[in-house]
Amino acid sequence: MKRRLFVPVLLLTWAVTAAAQDDPLKPSAYYDPVIPTVESVLGYRVGEAFTPYADLERFYKTLAASSERLRLEPYGKSVEGRTLYLLIVSTPENLARLEAIRAATAKLADPRATPPAEAQSLAASTPVVVWLSYNVHGNEAVSSEAAMQVAYELAASQDPRVLDWLQHAIILIDPILNPDGRERYVQFFRSTLGKNPNPDRFAAEHQERWPGGRTNHYLFDLNRDWAWQTQPESRARIAAYRQWNPQVHVDFHEMGAEATYYFAPPAEPIHETVAPLLRMWFDIYGRGNAAAFDRLGFRYYTREDFDLFYPSYGDSWPSLNGAIGMTYEQAGGPAGGLVLELREGQRTLTLRDRAARHFTSSLATIDTSVKNREARLGDFYDFHRAAIDAGSKGPVRQFIIPGGQDPDRLAHMIGILVRQGIEVQYAENFEADNLTNSWGEKVARKHFPQAWIVDLAQPAGFLARAQLEREARLETTFFYDVTAWSLPLAMGLETYASPRPVAAALRPQPMPPEYHRGGVDGTEQGAAYVFSWDSGCAARLLGYLLAEGIKSYVSLKPFKVGGRSYADSYSAGSIIVPAEGNPPNLRARLDELAQRTTCPVYPLPTLRSDEGIDLGSNRVRFLRRPRVAVLTDTPTSPNDYGALWHYFEHDLDLPFTPLRVETLRNVDLRQYNVLILPSDFGDGRGYPRFIDKQLQQRLADWVRAGGVLIGLRGGAVFATKEKAGLASVTYRYVRREDEEARLEEERAAEKEKPDQKLPEKKEEKAEEDLERKLMPYAEREKAQREEEIPGTILSATLDTTHPLGFGLESRLAVLNNTAPILELSESGENVAYFPREKIKLSGFLMPENEKKLAQTAYLVRERQGQGFVILFADSPVFRGFWDSTARLLANAIFFGNVSNPYSE
Repeated sequence: MKRRLFVPVLLLTWAVTAAAQDDPLKPSAYYDPVIPTVESVLGYRVGEAFTPYADLERFYKTLAASSERLRLEPYGKSVEGRTLYLLIVSTPENLARLEAIRAATAKLADPRATPPAEAQSLAASTPVVVWLSYNVHGNEAVSSEAAMQVAYELAASQDPRVLDWLQHAIILIDPILNPDGRERYVQFFRSTLGKNPNPDRFAAEHQERWPGGRTNHYLFDLNRDWAWQTQPESRARIAAYRQWNPQVHVDFHEMGAEATYYFAPPAEPIHETVAPLLRMWFDIYGRGNAAAFDRLGFRYYTREDFDLFYPSYGDSWPSLNGAIGMTYEQAGGPAGGLVLELREGQRTLTLRDRAARHFTSSLATIDTSVKNREARLGDFYDFHRAAIDAGSKGPVRQFIIPGGQDPDRLAHMIGILVRQGIEVQYAENFEADNLTNSWGEKVARKHFPQAWIVDLAQPAGFLARAQLEREARLETTFFYDVTAWSLPLAMGLETYASPRPVAAALRPQPMPPEYHRGGVDGTEQGAAYVFSWDSGCAARLLGYLLAEGIKSYVSLKPFKVGGRSYADSYSAGSIIVPAEGNPPNLRARLDELAQRTTCPVYPLPTLRSDEGIDLGSNRVRFLRRPRVAVLTDTPTSPNDYGALWHYFEHDLDLPFTPLRVETLRNVDLRQYNVLILPSDFGDGRGYPRFIDKQLQQRLADWVRAGGVLIGLRGGAVFATKEKAGLASVTYRYVRREDEEARLEEERAAEKEKPDQKLPEKKEEKAEEDLERKLMPYAEREKAQREEEIPGTILSATLDTTHPLGFGLESRLAVLNNTAPILELSESGENVAYFPREKIKLSGFLMPENEKKLAQTAYLVRERQGQGFVILFADSPVFRGFWDSTARLLANAIFFGNVSNPYSE
């Protein structure tokens, strides 16, 4: 199919008026006076104030009601209940046939049902769909201001170039992807603003308070959630996106105030499935933006900083769906305010300056899309055809996800795939050979009683491959985000890659069938009731039982009770609810709660087992109700606290109390028996500024009296011997400069102690030290990056006989994002640790760092008096989708104080 490409040169072909030179936010010569301006609705021009959500909503409703070019449609709700809108912009004629246009783009997105000749005809006659997403990070607030002016320009301009855009494009404006975070930022700014804006960068209005407005209600970064869809905003957006199948998507952001403006082409690495097919387009759109910025004298840069590798961004996810997905970054961010004096001299940066640049790139993107409309639509079709072809000929044809695994995690992973439009099918009773499992190991042959199949020879094949493959190919050491994310490893679900289609009848069954309805099996009363800890539903059920005062126990050893049809072997970690000591209506209440959680519960006629321990054994341990507190606010990491918050409310459904760190001194800790310290910004360096020696002693006393303290990453470092001394575990850092700073801190602390010998400073080998000193300046950034562990999946060995390891397999995939290194405990229990070799499973890791991690701890528990300190080297609930390690946190909460009675 021959296609004509328009590659812009230094000057755009559309007219430049004197008005545009005077005001880049009003480039057209004439506007329809009937259409309300931003100023007429809100009382100020774009860039003169930050607009609250209610006023943004009012503006769009007013604008849409006044123009036949616009249609405003809600597509979802934020966590806090704010409506998410999509503004659809085109000619009245196009708006009248939106269903036909959506049907056409759906045909182009599925080459199996669309022959090339029909695709060519559709490309010639269908408007290009351009989706512009503003304000995914709430405190990068200028983009929603700019979006209002973009909407006005498209609604009111009478310029021929704008009329041409409307005729040949459907422009979708998502004006506020993150309304809750934006509102948090706007209200902060308005509450600190004086009579006039203050350009001093240290003024309160430029210093956003914790947690900031970047994230949504649960403090999730929505620009990392496109694929995993943990948040309702993401799920609603993906559903709307799939109705349109846009060919162009732009995600508008802000960066440091001293920068300029960034647009495509992206930096390396670019995901290998995207690179050969879309690289040309990144250059075309980059040239289009450059021409517009050159015309107005705006500074910019490309091909640096922002890569296209992690598949859950607002640029990479659309790109994996065949769109030209791009990130645009304007200098400013939360420090920008209304006006900011820059370091480079007397020059200031205003909100209106920032809005003008996002406005300019928005229009330039639309212009480039229309000028290349037919070629872009044709290549959109070719992208999906290439995905099918690559899937049918590549080394992996299908991924097999066996049944019989944790139904909660199965449903979660398959739901993630299906909601993105990835086709999943179901098959029963078949065999497959020449397989590779999630760990990269060869499996000669395996029988599958039931399984879900993802065939890569489908239109979404590139997207499926990017999320299911163990490791994406890397050819650089520069990364903007994590370098590994394999869904099977993150979920802890065994998955097999097959080089050929399985020999089985496949049927559409995208979601896992119910393995059980939940409830108490049969009709008999039991001497006790038991349920397995192998499924995610078990933690929710146990939480409900303990909240109601129903006495429950955990078995530290396996057992088997026979003689009935439901007889089975129960593994260590099984939950036992005896009739003794519980209310007379125990069976009925258990049945209600088990149905609510979809957990199967089995009545046992006797406490005597056929094999293993009896149910009255000392190795069946009473469980206390967790009364949980989680530290929040400065200095904790908002992302890490938010992941915990979301996990408690949406996975465990377990109440907890958030405690501000600054008020901890006034809290009676005896109200709680579990205290969680999320990571801080400084990996353990932040907490000491708020928790002094006296308060550290109070924490130690609370633990010794029976409390369970759980430290995650920086919270774990704070609890170590060198910091608060709550545990005997020691730590070190991966990066040289962090480790040297730690050693200097130790030396400074030792100097304050009388008659103490100063520890010797650790030195590298003389040759290495000299090489570092003489390293050329240009190589230092690369060397520093190679010292990091940028979001790498590592293999850890888990003690499944330990209460903290119950319900999981002995081999565990964990994420390490340059986390501090915890040394093995001398006196405690090293529940999960990194083996001596072959630690890396997926992602980037220098051999030197792999050596540093060998035989170090991921999860440690130490007894202190009657209580315990539990330390995680990194967050077990990363971004809300790392289900395998999240189970470890549930174990720590419910079983953190459970020990072998004969070791007490």
